[in-house]
Amino acid sequence: MKGKVDMANSDSEEYQKRLENAATAHLVAATLITTVTFAAGITMPGGFVGNDGTHPGSAILRSSAAFVAFVIFNTTSLVFSSSAVLIHLLVPLLPKPESRANFSMVAWLFILVAMVTMVGAFVTGSYAVLAHSAGLAIASCVIGLSFIPILFLIVVKFYSYF
Repeated sequence: MKGKVDMANSDSEEYQKRLENAATAHLVAATLITTVTFAAGITMPGGFVGNDGTHPGSAILRSSAAFVAFVIFNTTSLVFSSSAVLIHLLVPLLPKPESRANFSMVAWLFILVAMVTMVGAFVTGSYAVLAHSAGLAIASCVIGLSFIPILFLIVVKFYSYF
């Protein structure tokens, strides 16, 4: 069928070219997610306690459940996106095309996990700093979490091509 790649033939030139193009896009996405999550972790929603406080330098919202969830989501996203970057840096060194394809798929799954947890970090971080404005906090959460069903629909549609 025209436009489809023979996924069983990982030695084909067209398949290898598509795999390389996908790897480039994955690497860019994973690097951007790593950058965003690192920046979010360093800047901390709500800010830091100043030198006059009881715990100078610690996060102001550290006792908030939403802030704790933010830290967990953000750290998870950072770890999975960094792992995807590492995989993509190592994949070209693998001798077998099947191994490169398999590791690229693992990296793609890691990027999906990183994207979902990055959205989770955004939602929980927004909720933590908007807790005083419940309506806005809830609206932000609902809009942010709409990413999950959108991602699901895209992935299902994507796999219908294979």
